[in-house]
Amino acid sequence: MTEHVSRNNSVEKGLQILECFTHAHPFLTLEEIVKMTGFPKTTTFRLIKSLETYGYLRSNQRFKESQYSLGWVFLSKGNVVLSQLNIRDMAHDEMVDLRNKTGQTVQLAIRDRDEAVYIEQIESLKPIQLYPQVGRKAPLYAAACPRVLLASLTENEQDRVLSDIDFKTYTRIPKAEKLKEELERVKVNGYAISYGELHEGTIAIASPILTKDNQAVAAISVAGLEKDFENGHLETCIDLVKTAAQRLTMKLKF
Repeated sequence: MTEHVSRNNSVEKGLQILECFTHAHPFLTLEEIVKMTGFPKTTTFRLIKSLETYGYLRSNQRFKESQYSLGWVFLSKGNVVLSQLNIRDMAHDEMVDLRNKTGQTVQLAIRDRDEAVYIEQIESLKPIQLYPQVGRKAPLYAAACPRVLLASLTENEQDRVLSDIDFKTYTRIPKAEKLKEELERVKVNGYAISYGELHEGTIAIASPILTKDNQAVAAISVAGLEKDFENGHLETCIDLVKTAAQRLTMKLKF
């Protein structure tokens, strides 16, 4: 009986430690966790190491003082939740409608650690199409859909992602300092535009699909050749993409 109670108590304490991590406090030191939970330092350290072993916390040694953050396991668990929500099915009709209104290829992407993965695509009806996309991954700093997802992360997470930019592979992406400015614009304006970053001679426009706490769970975009967005069509597509994302956000929230 005592062992059963002890195990439950340890689980509860472990959950309380995880609850300390928020968007406002994504990185915490051991001392900060002790102060927030009120647990003894030795107990807190032992629980942190257990959570770290199973991937629920990870140690960040790049700071002057060792700090902890939520581990990558939450991303895989998040993908399980996404599959249960079946966001592809939820977005399908909206994607078809957006393709019909814009005439462009429509894509849906989610975050997978430091990358975006394209999980659905509705092809343009035009003879020239973009191949292949479903299942393709791209770093969060490259192209419209990935940057929409990057813009929803904390500033510390953004800086970490931007510190690993590969300019040799993606030659048309802005420099890191310009990307930080663009991420702010994305958050304010509700959309991102990329020019030829994954496919030469193309333009992509993306907008976020948000959860109740305004985190980007996915991004929807239109993509086509540069000539397809001439004569005011770019502005029209921006409005249509944002409207589609807003409708999907409402579906997700309710």
